Amino acid sequence: TADEQTLIAIKEALVSEAQTVESQVVNTAWLDTDGKLHESTIVQSGMRVRGIQVQAYLDAMNQPKVEIALDDKSASLPQCFAQDDHLTRTVRIQPLRSIGVFEVDRAALLQSSGRLMLAQFDAFFEQSAHWRTKSATTSLDQYTATVTGVRNEPTQFELAVTLADGEPPVGHTPEPLAGSDPLSRFFNGSPSQFPEDWIRLRAELIRVDSQTVVWTGTADFRVPVRDVGYSQATPPQVLARNINEQVSMWSNELELFGRCEPMQFRLSNAGTSFRLHGGAASGLEAGDRLLVLNSSKIPRRIFEPGTLAELSLIEVVSVETDEAEVEYRAGAPIQVTADTVALPF
Repeated sequence: TADEQTLIAIKEALVSEAQTVESQVVNTAWLDTDGKLHESTIVQSGMRVRGIQVQAYLDAMNQPKVEIALDDKSASLPQCFAQDDHLTRTVRIQPLRSIGVFEVDRAALLQSSGRLMLAQFDAFFEQSAHWRTKSATTSLDQYTATVTGVRNEPTQFELAVTLADGEPPVGHTPEPLAGSDPLSRFFNGSPSQFPEDWIRLRAELIRVDSQTVVWTGTADFRVPVRDVGYSQATPPQVLARNINEQVSMWSNELELFGRCEPMQFRLSNAGTSFRLHGGAASGLEAGDRLLVLNSSKIPRRIFEPGTLAELSLIEVVSVETDEAEVEYRAGAPIQVTADTVALPF
């Protein structure tokens, strides 16, 4: 069938890619309590990837020709090897968090700066074609959740913003204030002024299924000398501008991530069928096909006997907002484990 030919072609393409990088053979031998010798061999290719994208498969003549692209950048955002299709990533922006204890006036300034950053991220995700925001987390105890039936919407990613003390650049000279002792610094001038300060804002994109951080942005911001006031603290104009510029740069990185990072979905058993942890909110549609693999073995240990035999093809038969029902189409019988993922192509 076409599905079986597609799977064979994918296997051949994976082996071809693995042959282009270095490989390592690890032999292990030990004696058990009965004096019997046991040996095992692990063959590892140099590929350590986060995703596989099938760019083309089965041409008009139904020949097993497949082109795949592998993302082997484990510590940085991937280069965009192919424009993604109709799929989108769901993301929830977490409530603001802070590290440390701050004076009342400084805490208010930190909170207002963090809220500004959250608002900028929210505006970006709302406008992006590659991201879809989910409602904020509702804090409910188990009893209230059971009685009301309210549940937090599932999401693939979460964005967490953290506030903390910042550090000035090495060799930085603080903006001067008249007077040298703390009392003079506070009361000098008309009106009195707070001295220069530094705050750190850190944003992390977290993959919910595995709780792994897939992107991080950290920046220190200078808070200039400002007048002492008793109204609610707001970020000075220069600070607000710097935060907006930084979030704009980070938004460009997240846009590249959303456009290029291969999608992957968790798979679970649902009686006699299987369900994906992703649905219409992620752009999945009935008829979409996905490659099921063990992310801990394929393709890094692709040369080991039997590894490629674990690959399977599935097809989406129905979708809900955040889940999809899928059916087996070709390959090995599906064995769902913690490392089982499904990649669309």
